[in-house]
Amino acid sequence: MPWASEPAGQPNEQPNEQPTVTLDDIAEWFTRRVGRELGPSPWHEVTPEAVRGFADATHDWQAIHLDAERAASGPYGVPVAHGFYTLGLIPYLTSTLFDPSWIDVALNYRLDRVRFLTAVPVGSRVRALARVSGVRVRPRGYLEVVLAVSLMVEGAEQPACTLDHTRLYTMRPDASLPVDGPVPRVMYPPERPAPADSPTP
Repeated sequence: MPWASEPAGQPNEQPNEQPTVTLDDIAEWFTRRVGRELGPSPWHEVTPEAVRGFADATHDWQAIHLDAERAASGPYGVPVAHGFYTLGLIPYLTSTLFDPSWIDVALNYRLDRVRFLTAVPVGSRVRALARVSGVRVRPRGYLEVVLAVSLMVEGAEQPACTLDHTRLYTMRPDASLPVDGPVPRVMYPPERPAPADSPTP
């Protein structure tokens, strides 16, 4: 049946149908945000269990990461997280800074100008700040987004780590334009439920 405002005989158009979004549209959305600060992300606690798990996975069992007694006489006075552990948090933390619901696949492509400026004590909390510094459409349906990222430790004035992080994204077939973040948590596709300990929005 036609809508009340529709002339008789006109095809019935669905008023809630979303316009088709292209990769160029999403690239333009990011381009309009170049230079804009995103964040901060939610705080993330660097737990002893996570640092131990990283040490086991990478075979880096230095005492400054795992042994509080020996770390007390080391350069930092307390156990500190591995530098590459902090780097590994970047995709997770920055994924909360903008709406990722349009993303099908996200690939880490480059890390540039990485600087470790201060240590991250085990048990501390960290969060990310970022700004969009580059956007371009790549071949094979990829969108390249470059974020200039600072990883901050709670209570510290200087970033623990700064870097330029380049990721490649493909778009979901049913994608719509992103909305401005931050989003409350990393969004998971329907077939991959969030972990049980993931905070509820």
